[in-house]
Amino acid sequence: MRRAVVRGAFAVACVGMAASMSGCSLQQDVNPAGGHAAPTQAPPIAASTLSGGKFDLASARGHPVVIDFWGSWCAPCRAEQHDINSVVSTYQPRGVVFIGVLLRDTPASARAYEHDLGVAYTSIDDSDERIAADYNVAAPPALVVVDQSGRIIDRLLGTVVGLRDDLDRLLKS
Repeated sequence: MRRAVVRGAFAVACVGMAASMSGCSLQQDVNPAGGHAAPTQAPPIAASTLSGGKFDLASARGHPVVIDFWGSWCAPCRAEQHDINSVVSTYQPRGVVFIGVLLRDTPASARAYEHDLGVAYTSIDDSDERIAADYNVAAPPALVVVDQSGRIIDRLLGTVVGLRDDLDRLLKS
C-alpha cells in the first residue's frame, strides 16, 4: 500500500512539473531548455527579504545576479536546491549575487524550506506575483541570469544546466 501512495505522489509531482514547465515554455523569450535570447533590461526589484532586510537589484549593478523563483510546495524546486546550493558556494565568493523570489507560499513555509534545505541566499516574498509577472515567470522553478549591466541573458526552467557556463562567461568579461 505504501508503494502505491509513494508512486501516486511521484506521479502527481511529475505531472505538476510537466504542467508548470509546459506553461512556462509558452512564455515569451523563455526557452525551457535554457537559451540565449537577445538580452533585455531586467525589471527593477526592490523588496523586503524574508529575514527582514532589504534587497534592491540596482545595488547589485556591476555583479552577475541569479534570481531563483521557487516555492516550498514545489517538488522540482526541492529536487534542484542541492544543485543550486553547490553553484552558490562556488560563485557567491566570486561576486555573484543570488536572490530567491518566493511564489504562492507563506513566509513561514519558506523559512522552513530555507532551513531544511540549507538555502545559502536570502529570498523575497512575491505574494502579489508582481515580480514574477515582470520577469514573465508563470511557475517555479525558474532561474533568471542577469549580467553586470542589468540585462537578462538567460532563463533556465526546471534545471541548473547551463548556469555555471553562464556565470563563467560573465565573470570572464
